Amino acid sequence: MFIPDRIWVKINGEYAPIDRAAQPEPWLSYVYSNRSIVTQFDDGHTKWPQVGTLPTSSASMPSVVAAMLSYSGLDTGQDVCEVGTGTGYNAALTASLVGNLGHVSTIEVDPELAEAARERLDNLAYDNVRTVLGDGAHGDPDAAPFDRIIVTAGVQLGRVPYAWIEQTRRGGKILAPVRTDLTSGPLVLWTVDEDGRAVGKAMPMGVGFMELRAQRTPTTTDTDLAAWLDNPGDESTTDLDAKDMLSNPHSRWALAVAMPSCRYDLDHDDDGENVWWLRDPMSGSWARIASGAVHQSGPRRLWDEAEAAYAWWLGAGEPSVVDWTWTITPTRQSVTLNS
Repeated sequence: MFIPDRIWVKINGEYAPIDRAAQPEPWLSYVYSNRSIVTQFDDGHTKWPQVGTLPTSSASMPSVVAAMLSYSGLDTGQDVCEVGTGTGYNAALTASLVGNLGHVSTIEVDPELAEAARERLDNLAYDNVRTVLGDGAHGDPDAAPFDRIIVTAGVQLGRVPYAWIEQTRRGGKILAPVRTDLTSGPLVLWTVDEDGRAVGKAMPMGVGFMELRAQRTPTTTDTDLAAWLDNPGDESTTDLDAKDMLSNPHSRWALAVAMPSCRYDLDHDDDGENVWWLRDPMSGSWARIASGAVHQSGPRRLWDEAEAAYAWWLGAGEPSVVDWTWTITPTRQSVTLNS
């Protein structure tokens, strides 16, 4: 009822188009599996069956949907704002949990997705759901205040819209996936207090969501990486393995906090050895680490920053993502390691 007839699913690491009419059994199998299903590429500019560059809307894994609804602590009669309507399925589940005495405002920035979701919800008589076309970063002030705000798009660290706190009742909660350019993962549950401050803790489950469209950051192309291969930059050596830093979500989170706007890639050389890239598209800085050899260039020395952050994380006792506290006030946002 909520999944479109034409979708994309990842098979053996590559996205493939699936048509319900032509492939009914595979379509049904994928829809009822515990996987995410892409419903849009490139903000709708890439049309099915073509596979685009950037997935921009999807139906989340059922296990993630269930966990987020559980963490949110929904109850009968609550007013809920959902940021990121997508197919409308999560709004329908939320509406069922809050019942006829509750109300759901679901916000979608894409006009085609919003209209399709509104039609599905109306056809199934979800009368307590309001589908809003707009930028979810602004919330839904016309329907506020809310007992819960549930966000199904990645929010950049330090850029949680304060409108969400303003539109949440005191004692209410906001659940949102936090991301940085280096990593996604923390699913943070904030509680809003009487002073308009929100204090949050990461939930045990890590998630990966598409970015809020208003917060997307520039990408580095394969052409950039190829050009950097021909540029030796400043050369040095290291005894550290970049894999130890970047493959562990807990150490990667510590690096992400210390290294704003930095991203990483994993490539392989002609011998199949790992080549790790650190890159900052804002400053044009980059570092390449392979077999103990380090090459870096630009105004930031990204590998040096990574080594320092990793040493701090080790010295702090290798804290996990759940050991941090997120705090939002009208004038400041911070993330601190619990003492």
